[in-house]
Amino acid sequence: MRQAVLVTRPEPGLSETVSAVQAQGWRAIASPVMTMRQMPPIEDHPCRAMLVTSSQALPFLVKQDRDRLLLTVGNRTAQRAEAMGFRCVEAASGTQEGLEALCRQKNLYGSDLLLACGRGRHGQPYGVDLAVKLGAQRVEAYQVQPVEHLSGAALEALATGELEAVLFYSSETVSLFMELCPPELHDRLGQCRAICFSQAIAKRAESMGQWGCIEVGSPLTVLGKRHEKRRTI
Repeated sequence: MRQAVLVTRPEPGLSETVSAVQAQGWRAIASPVMTMRQMPPIEDHPCRAMLVTSSQALPFLVKQDRDRLLLTVGNRTAQRAEAMGFRCVEAASGTQEGLEALCRQKNLYGSDLLLACGRGRHGQPYGVDLAVKLGAQRVEAYQVQPVEHLSGAALEALATGELEAVLFYSSETVSLFMELCPPELHDRLGQCRAICFSQAIAKRAESMGQWGCIEVGSPLTVLGKRHEKRRTI
């Protein structure tokens, strides 16, 4: 019976997701497909508000005024910001589009907005469209660095057919996972669920592999619903 769930996201977020998967009764396997090279924190940069599209950008802002408004892409990133001591934090709906809508709702735009983003593994800049739409200053907080291989536990679960699902929180994690997954194990994905945080991530998964099914939503919520359904049968 397939009971293993693979978590591909990096820290921060990996450990707490693994713990949450285990709390649902699954066997969680940590196999991050990337790490982050953090840029040195920026000196205090007075501005009207700060924006982050990922919690990966928060360490870059540790020297900023804790009373300055900080808008985050979603609730989880907002919670991490509050844990760092930021006192004026508001969360968008979980997507970059939601963050843009929140800024417009609050009449926030122009060069006195500071958007902290990253770069992908090929050097592609994240958040450029958002910066242009809002007229914000874009600063680079981190860069994605791929790992060399999937964890041994992940490969074993795939090979033995024990893998129930793979959790994806970004399109780049989908691409890296597929590149790291040995070709001889690709057919095993037809027995697995790809649980994707957004429709864009799901489209990437659909274009790169033959999955048993592709589901969209908060991965822990989607995973939990399936487990609760099994318990009631």
